[in-house]
Amino acid sequence: MTATEQSTKQKIVTAALDLFSLNGFTTVSVRDIGRAVGIKESSIYYHYSNKEHILQTILHEAEQQTEARKASFVDALQAGAKVERESFAYAGIVYVEHYLLEERMYKLIRMLTIEKQRNELAAALFHKLMFTWPLQHQEQVFRYMMDKGLIRQDDAKALAAEYQALILFVFQRYFAGSGEVTEASKAAARQELTELLDRFYIRYA
Repeated sequence: MTATEQSTKQKIVTAALDLFSLNGFTTVSVRDIGRAVGIKESSIYYHYSNKEHILQTILHEAEQQTEARKASFVDALQAGAKVERESFAYAGIVYVEHYLLEERMYKLIRMLTIEKQRNELAAALFHKLMFTWPLQHQEQVFRYMMDKGLIRQDDAKALAAEYQALILFVFQRYFAGSGEVTEASKAAARQELTELLDRFYIRYA
């Protein structure tokens, strides 16, 4: 594949995700995507067999990003001798700002939020992205922290659920609407999440 072809494929995916995040997957046509990219509909079919193929590419990239984020977090955790309250809260802020609010991931979440009301597959993917995958990862992290004596012994699955509930509460409160993500909303979310995770840390450290 030439560099030009690869660039066109990426432009198609980017334009499709932009449209999906605004209007949902169902209502967007291949023609709409072609118009947004500035190419003919037939040119899209040269790269992707159909609209579902484009969506599969978006989801595969999101899964790769998720796995990379989890791996880097575990590496950082294992490199530290202990977990301070400030670093614990900061990890939660990074999760929100550099993962959930990362441009492509945020658009994907918005698309699934729209589409899950009318599409069972979208509902299942939304559940995996917001609950199943993070809960599995966080349970692993809390179990590791308990094994290393970084926090007191408790139910790792329950801790993961409580932690994710705090993350999602702040994310939904400040970023679930249709408005633009601003520095002011990020600052407010950062402050509230820090306070909530500080209390969490104090209970279990």
